[in-house]
Amino acid sequence: MKNFFKGVRRHIGRLDAGQLREQYNLISDEAEFFDLILGTLDRGILVLDENGEIKFSNPAVKTILGMEPAHAVESLALPLGRASKREVSITYPEAKVLELQTFPMKAGTLVLMRDATADRARSEEELKAGATKAVRDLAAGVAHEIGNPLNAISLNLQLLKRRLKDDDTVTECLHQVARLDGIIKGFLAALRPSRPNLAPGSIADPLAACLKTLKQQFEDRRISVTLDIPRVLPSVALDRNQMEQVFFNLVKNALEAMKDGGRIDIGVGSDDNDVAVTIRDSGQGIPPEQLSHLFEPYRTTKAGGTGLGLMVTSRIVRDHGGTIAAESVPGKGTVFTVRLPRMERRIRELK
Repeated sequence: MKNFFKGVRRHIGRLDAGQLREQYNLISDEAEFFDLILGTLDRGILVLDENGEIKFSNPAVKTILGMEPAHAVESLALPLGRASKREVSITYPEAKVLELQTFPMKAGTLVLMRDATADRARSEEELKAGATKAVRDLAAGVAHEIGNPLNAISLNLQLLKRRLKDDDTVTECLHQVARLDGIIKGFLAALRPSRPNLAPGSIADPLAACLKTLKQQFEDRRISVTLDIPRVLPSVALDRNQMEQVFFNLVKNALEAMKDGGRIDIGVGSDDNDVAVTIRDSGQGIPPEQLSHLFEPYRTTKAGGTGLGLMVTSRIVRDHGGTIAAESVPGKGTVFTVRLPRMERRIRELK
């Protein structure tokens, strides 16, 4: 279509009324063709201008939202001009979970929308059947076979290190053994996901424990960390150990996204439904094509990474009844937002 308009513009001075009418009919037929395609898609397509006003929406958007798009766009809080992927819960006119992806466009934002309610209702095995089976088969085949000899190697290397008085070569070998051990633990965590042992508590507790664990790494890598937590936070139902793992994975990712110095800003807040933790780094950011696959296994932006950390993180948050979202601008950093339902909300839903 772009080439068509260029051709017409180039030759318009030599076209008579009949030829112009013919060209108009051609473009009209092509526009009807594209309208037909967009109208039959079950995925919502929304185009917003720089101010967030709707320039285009296909019929699936209204079907998914259950209302006119103009009445719902503002409440979705879509990031304009940025690449992102997130899940959003809506309660009106019916309770749904929407998967939203945004892509920056020239003078606007493209939004892809999907009803993910059915996916969220399925078990983890059904939701990630193919990917989980691949992880399960691989982990089952190697984890136990490698684990025992790896422990023996580690013990002997530690004894050798004492005799050689901190030899650098032995230290590097120990580092690589520890890395292999971490990979195996990641496989096992994906293979045998444990259900959370939920209890009322503050989301600030596992977050504080995570930051304490990583304090030395912040200092070694010259990373400044700001933490904004209100005095009073609503309670959430959480498994403290599992949520500490979630924050450890996200903060460690933020830390590793910055090569030499940087900043991590962590904010905690709440609304009528959820308590949210936002982790923002000043790192290199994530390209849009990688962001859309961020929580899938074996997808990683780090050299030497397994791509399992964010998959496990996403599963833990979902098992808590929450959502996790990522936004990123290449060259300007990444933001992860974890939202867990307030205790009052969980009680209302149970009733």
